[in-house]
Amino acid sequence: MGKVHVVIDGREVTGEKGETILKVARREGVDIPTLCHREEITPSGVCRICVVEVEGLSRLVASCHTPISDGMIIHTASPKVLLSRRVTLELLMAGHSGSCVEDPLADSCELHQLASKMEMGPPRFSVKHPRIYPMEVNNPYVVRDLSKCILCRRCVGACDEVAQQSVFSIGYRGVHHKIIVGADGPLDCEVCRDCGVCIDFCPTNALKPAAGRGHPDVPNAAWNKGGSRSMERPSMRKGLLEELKKEQIECRFVSEAAMARLKEHFHTTLGEVYGLTTFYSFLSTKPTGRNIIRVCKSLPCFLKNGILLLKAIKKAIGIGPGETTVDGRFSLELTNCIGACDRAPAIMVNHDVYGDVTEEKIPGILEDYK
Repeated sequence: MGKVHVVIDGREVTGEKGETILKVARREGVDIPTLCHREEITPSGVCRICVVEVEGLSRLVASCHTPISDGMIIHTASPKVLLSRRVTLELLMAGHSGSCVEDPLADSCELHQLASKMEMGPPRFSVKHPRIYPMEVNNPYVVRDLSKCILCRRCVGACDEVAQQSVFSIGYRGVHHKIIVGADGPLDCEVCRDCGVCIDFCPTNALKPAAGRGHPDVPNAAWNKGGSRSMERPSMRKGLLEELKKEQIECRFVSEAAMARLKEHFHTTLGEVYGLTTFYSFLSTKPTGRNIIRVCKSLPCFLKNGILLLKAIKKAIGIGPGETTVDGRFSLELTNCIGACDRAPAIMVNHDVYGDVTEEKIPGILEDYK
């Protein structure tokens, strides 16, 4: 390992090749706040709280997974950095309000602690679609309150890499994005009995010991397993995604039976398979029509009255977004950019893209697929 010389906040320091900015900074006594990061798991950089400014780069970088390079000049508390952290934290707080305000355990919430440290006031932003979930008490060992989850993924990394149980996965996308168990079922796994690793890693109070159970002592059996599966995932996911696409084409949806089969074939978890299936818009867990109509909902199409196309489709074949015609011929979905912004408004039928679409053109386009 070679020595790397960098400048952090005006001070020349030395690190090892491959070390991250965060690791070097903390060793030198420089405080960089984090939420999604823990040294025991692979950095993900999803929370963006640990961003720093590197001279010569046009954007801020997450210090938890950005390696140092010789000659780097790093600013950990510049005005640009502090503004970014405050806005990010304010957005997190806006979606993490509600019951946490009166929660007696809020003092142990790292999000609240960080907000207090940065002297944050009430969020200026309002959440259009608040993420409110019923509290899960099915598991006798861990109580899960997803309304307090900030999607930092620490529980996912801890369960996968530290406990090596892979109970948690990532499912869905957009406002529906959430941490899932299996095929989005309750957290009622027997492997949680003597673990509690996820509770210790959760920065909020989304995960707590069940009533009558104290927090398991750590380190425990789960902590002693060690190792990491993170390097195995990319290649496995690539192969899994290809099989999911084949299943979608052949059966027009991915059934629970198919997910169970692929789980065994790829030696992974049901949550991993379900998470991929619900993330990609071209995959579906419900039967779809033989022809899938996708209407672009991105800004260019919206500004050119793309919403009127939905009314025209409804008039032509009688279905709205998320519905399938009775004869199984068509399904209608809303989707993000389909790569035809220069020809907005646009739609896609199967793999065919139609640009500059008007209400009058809709019946003729769909007739070709009847």
